[in-house]
Amino acid sequence: MEIEQIVNYITVVISDINFMLNMLIIVMVSACFLGRYVVITRRMVIATCGILIFQLILTFGGDFLFSKIYPVETEYINGLSAQDIITADNPMYAKVYLISNIYTYVLNIGVFVYAFVFYLISYKEKRVLRAIESTICLFLYYMYVNTILQYTYTYMRGGDFELLNNVYSTLGGRDNLIYMVVLVGGAGLVSLILLFILYFLYYKRKRYYVVRIRDRILFVVWLVIFSIFPAIPGGGQTDAEKYQLLGYVFGSLLPILGGIAPVLLVMNAAEKSLKEKNEYQETYLAAELEYIEQYKRTQTETRAFRHDIINNLSLTDMMLDEGKTEEASAHIKQLLGNVRALSPSIITGDEMLDCIVAMKADKMKEKAIQFSSDGVVDGGLHMKAMDICSIFANALDNAIEAADKTVPDAWVDLKIKRNDKFAIIKISNSAVGKVDVEKLFMTSGYTSKKDTEHHGFGLSNIRRTVEDYDGLIKAESDEKSFSLSIMIPRQA
Repeated sequence: MEIEQIVNYITVVISDINFMLNMLIIVMVSACFLGRYVVITRRMVIATCGILIFQLILTFGGDFLFSKIYPVETEYINGLSAQDIITADNPMYAKVYLISNIYTYVLNIGVFVYAFVFYLISYKEKRVLRAIESTICLFLYYMYVNTILQYTYTYMRGGDFELLNNVYSTLGGRDNLIYMVVLVGGAGLVSLILLFILYFLYYKRKRYYVVRIRDRILFVVWLVIFSIFPAIPGGGQTDAEKYQLLGYVFGSLLPILGGIAPVLLVMNAAEKSLKEKNEYQETYLAAELEYIEQYKRTQTETRAFRHDIINNLSLTDMMLDEGKTEEASAHIKQLLGNVRALSPSIITGDEMLDCIVAMKADKMKEKAIQFSSDGVVDGGLHMKAMDICSIFANALDNAIEAADKTVPDAWVDLKIKRNDKFAIIKISNSAVGKVDVEKLFMTSGYTSKKDTEHHGFGLSNIRRTVEDYDGLIKAESDEKSFSLSIMIPRQA
């Protein structure tokens, strides 16, 4: 077997692996930047290997089928070496070109159909819509990278578009093989780097951002424009030296320019996410300060009460000795009232949760929302204070926002239960109508507010934070109420 044939086989395998990487890249982009609910598993990664199986079936099946339909041409193709070139003046060219095109079209259609089925199985919600969306994104990304590399290669070879034309008008030959090696190798390298960046810097670290609809549209426009723009200089250049210089300059700048849009898009999403995290931190710090102030007030009141308790008890004893039973009874009731005032009004069993609930209870009082609470978490939640704030501050804010629309019959209820495995915190509230629970949790950015740019991401964060602790989350809704149950595993 010739070295060129070995290289050709290796190129085909790398091309298939590159497509598999592209499939996973789209999944991670959907999870990290589009707010789609998808979990990458080992089974999902293995499923991408179906592309290799499809390639083998198509290769052997196509060879068998063409040998029956075009036996002479198939025998001729099988007898060619990797260095042989078939041009338009070859009597076999028309049939061989037709066979090559049929194989290429069937391969391209087949792999994208496989990708569609792959995405259909991978997503947890709105499977058909998400599969169509991801397949289109895969096609745009695939064409984008290949177009960039294709014209970069052409310009770096002196801007000779005859080189590119020969690739499409001739079959076989070393020039075509070199072109395919560069194109497939470059695309594979780009995909591998991008996959590592997405996985290790975003998906694995659970850095999820949601790119705005406007930015998504601009990005698609950028892809289309940049897929067309590189071909424009090939239309009618006559000055060979200037054209060659332009080729080198443009070929050098093309990969850099092609990276501007994705970088700006990621920076925009990261800035927005940072703003959102700062809001959580402000809520967390406010809760911490409230807890410290509450603790100081309690300590001051406790010291004052301890100082007076002996005098108060002595006075009560004196009243009883003098037979002033009614006065002593009134004094004891007043003393009990002071003791109750020292006790915290909200007790959940977790100090940070106490602070958050107390803060939100004050907010509900201002809005005339009736609030009730029942149950405690024995031993606390055993979670990071920031995560407790992220989950329950968000959940209570959502409950308050929904209940506020039902004033004067507004209410919010907090119930804490436990079983052998979970601590269950259920937050219920009055509502003006039934909520689409599936859409609420499966799609980031869902909100009833008009300002969708800055609202609607809290519930997605709640779900992800709960899942970080191997917890469960469930929502129920009817025409008059909404309930959110958060189940956190109990410590052994």
